[in-house]
Amino acid sequence: MTGLLFFSYTASLNAQSESLSDTYFNLADSLIREGKYNEAAEMYEYCLEAERDLPVPDLERISECQTNQGVCYFYLREYDKAIVSFEASLRVQDELGNRENIADCFSNIGLVYKKRGYYNKALDYYRQALEIDKELGNEESIAISLNNIGVVYDLWGRYGKAIEYYQKSLRLEQKQDNKDGMAVTLNNIGLVYNTWGKFEQALGYFEEALAIDRERDDQMDIANRLNNIGLANFNMSEYDTALYYYKEALNINIRLGQKDMVALQYNNIGMVYYDRKDFDQAIYYLEQSVRIYEELQLKANISKAYSNIAEIHFARKNYDLALAYQQKSLQIAKEIGLRNQIKEGYKMISGVYLALGDHTTALRYYQQFTTLKDSLFSEEMHAQIANFEVMYETERKDKEIRLLRQNELIKDLKIREDQIMRNSLIGGLTLLFLLILLIWISLWQKTRAHRIIAAEKAKSDKLLLNILPDKVASDLKEKGHTTPQKFDEVTVFFSDIVGFTEIAAKLDPQDLIRELNEIFTEFDNIIERNHCERIKTIGDGYLAVCGLPEANNMHTKNIINSALEIIRYIEQRNRTSEIQLPVRIGAHTGKVVAGVVGVKKYIYDVFGDTINTASRMESSSEAMKINVSEATYLLVKDQFTFIDRGGIEIKGKGKMKMYFVDSL
Repeated sequence: MTGLLFFSYTASLNAQSESLSDTYFNLADSLIREGKYNEAAEMYEYCLEAERDLPVPDLERISECQTNQGVCYFYLREYDKAIVSFEASLRVQDELGNRENIADCFSNIGLVYKKRGYYNKALDYYRQALEIDKELGNEESIAISLNNIGVVYDLWGRYGKAIEYYQKSLRLEQKQDNKDGMAVTLNNIGLVYNTWGKFEQALGYFEEALAIDRERDDQMDIANRLNNIGLANFNMSEYDTALYYYKEALNINIRLGQKDMVALQYNNIGMVYYDRKDFDQAIYYLEQSVRIYEELQLKANISKAYSNIAEIHFARKNYDLALAYQQKSLQIAKEIGLRNQIKEGYKMISGVYLALGDHTTALRYYQQFTTLKDSLFSEEMHAQIANFEVMYETERKDKEIRLLRQNELIKDLKIREDQIMRNSLIGGLTLLFLLILLIWISLWQKTRAHRIIAAEKAKSDKLLLNILPDKVASDLKEKGHTTPQKFDEVTVFFSDIVGFTEIAAKLDPQDLIRELNEIFTEFDNIIERNHCERIKTIGDGYLAVCGLPEANNMHTKNIINSALEIIRYIEQRNRTSEIQLPVRIGAHTGKVVAGVVGVKKYIYDVFGDTINTASRMESSSEAMKINVSEATYLLVKDQFTFIDRGGIEIKGKGKMKMYFVDSL
């Protein structure tokens, strides 16, 4: 994925009118064109000193020098210096009020932060550039900024948002017949398809981009496309073809002196050898890659390369080395906020501990993996719930499969019914007696078919209602789709079994599932009695909401009543059961977005900060206690008895007032 640096060249002036500043600037111009970035950066510094010594310094010239100096530092991989230069240029442009140049400065700073893996900062600067581009109505710059934002989301692992911005960018580039921009965006879309596992589609986008790059004879971009074509072939297990393209790209990048891309090729070649089970060659190439990434201080790349080396050691059953490398990868990923990399790191470490026989630690890391996975999924859905392709495993899987089969059976029966009617009409033209007989048979079979259809439809409706709320199920049956809704006030219930990890490690899996099924079945009954909606279970966690899909002004009272009933049920159960399963409950009131996710597997889910806050209420609760936020307390403070807990520090939210519901 690529970005764009904005800088300026000024034509040489007449020698007789050249000032010292002009001389330095034109010399720096020549040096930067020749790729002599160290010398050019030094010459721009001389130009700045000369300009500042003038009675009336030329602020535009000062800004140009600072921007071009930043470009030099960027290509030299001296990113801290590049940021300093670009920010200095931005301050001058702010003073001059040149909006177009301010946008360029924002884009340059965003590119440096993206290159270093600080995606949140990169996104902030790119968005500021986009706002100015829109204000100026510059479609070419708008397309570039849209693409830059898409790149950040892509690197960040938020693929739905990436596609959204890439598609907007591509439409503008096609409108302008901008071949350069089209090649970049086509390549980026291909990368997303490759990540999603649609390798043939990805290959098509890469090859389309390569054809444009060959027309332009851009060797750097050609190498990039060759690498990506190699990647798609690697993912399709076409290893010889992948090695061919990777080595073609490597040769070009060695010739161009592109160290970061050389490191990428080493990494990719290493992974081909890994898949071929040639582990010695794989580790050799990956260590070459790490050496270059460490030299360039590219933290995101270092984290990924360490993870790849860990994977190879895991395959060789060198579990201590695998754990050491993956922990190093995870530490870097946490430092710079690579959430997707953190998620995969948790999963890998879980697998290592499982192989070492430490099931408790393995389960703890796997729970961290699934929690982060759910969080990433929820954030994507909150903004574009109707547009994303998702694969989402739930406990309703078997029922959904049966629902699909019933729908197919209904279609088959309808076809059979039509065939019977046609055959009856044709046969009726022969003899009156046969006509009467066939009509009677047809009517009998039609009645039977209708009975079967009605019975199967009733089964399908029942299955659908088991999966979705009544109103949502009705919308799907009548319209074939349902629209996501925003609810301004609902109350969210979260519960969790205290000490579940330790309990799970001691129980037989069948006993564990039986216990959870018994408990959650009773939870379902209680939630339904109190006119609330069970949303889903996540391991030993249980999520329910009141106030959707239809508004309910008793939503807070209903949730508190449900929580009290659940506490009483668990207390009674624990008095007679050998397996003690205490619960911890939390509740919070606020706004959410809710809707059906998926097109083949219907999942009704809820998203928003209210869900996260309710989860914090649960994690801040205690065994057999109901902990609620101040927002929930204020709505029902006169209907229940509460114990004021004061302000409690919550990660990411600061201090929040909380209250225990007095269950006596």
